[in-house]
Amino acid sequence: MKIFLIFALFNISLFAGVYQARVEPYERVTISAEVSGKIVMLDQKDELKTVNKKVMQIDHKLESIQLENSRKKLKILKQLISIKQNQYERIKNLKGQSLTTKERYKSELLNLRLQAKDLENSIARLEDIISKKEIFVKDAYLKKLYVKKGSFVAPGTKLMDIEDQSAGRLVIFIDAEDRKDLKNKKITIDEKEDHGYMIEKAANSTDDKYLSSYRVELVKPGKVFFGKILTIKIGEK
Repeated sequence: MKIFLIFALFNISLFAGVYQARVEPYERVTISAEVSGKIVMLDQKDELKTVNKKVMQIDHKLESIQLENSRKKLKILKQLISIKQNQYERIKNLKGQSLTTKERYKSELLNLRLQAKDLENSIARLEDIISKKEIFVKDAYLKKLYVKKGSFVAPGTKLMDIEDQSAGRLVIFIDAEDRKDLKNKKITIDEKEDHGYMIEKAANSTDDKYLSSYRVELVKPGKVFFGKILTIKIGEK
C-alpha cells in the first residue's frame, strides 16, 4: 500500500519565546490504491471511528483462482522434480549409461526446476496483488473515506485518510535564540510545567518555508483534545 504522510500545521509566534500551536494527531496518512479494480467490500459506517480490521477490499476473485491453480501446479511440479532427481542420482555415476542419457536426465531436471521457479515468481506476484487489494487498518481513526462500495478505482486513487490518535503532536517554528540549548530550557504549555509533552524532534537548520525559524515537534502520549490551540513558552520569559 502506498502511504503519504500529511502534517496539518498551525503555528503562531506571539513574541520572543512564546508560540501557539494546534494539537494534531500523532500521525495522519492518506492511503491510495496501488492496483485497479472494483471495490466489493466497504462499510461507510466505519468513517469517523477507530477501527482494527479489514476495512476495504478490491475485487481479486480472478487472482485468487489463478493463485490456487498455480499452487496446485507447483506442488505437482515439485513431486516431478523429486522423481527426476532420484532418477538422475541413480544413473549419473553408472558406467553402463551413455553420456547422452545422463545429460538428457540432467537437462530435464534443470528444465523442471526452471518451471518451478517461474511458478514461484508467478505465485509471489499474485500474492502481492491480492495483498494490495485488501486494506487493513490497525487501531487507527478512519477520518475520511473518498470512495464507496461499487466504485472502480485506478492506481493512485485516494481511498481514505487515517489518523494515529495514540498521542498528540504540536509543531512550532522557533527563533534562533530559543533554539539554543533547547533541551535544557524550561517549556511551559498553557502556563503548566506538568503538561506531559516531550520534544520528539528539533531541527538543527532553518526551515525551507519559515526561513529564519527552526521546526520543533512536541508529543504527548495518551488521550488529548485534538484541535485545541495551546500556548507554548520556552525559557523563563
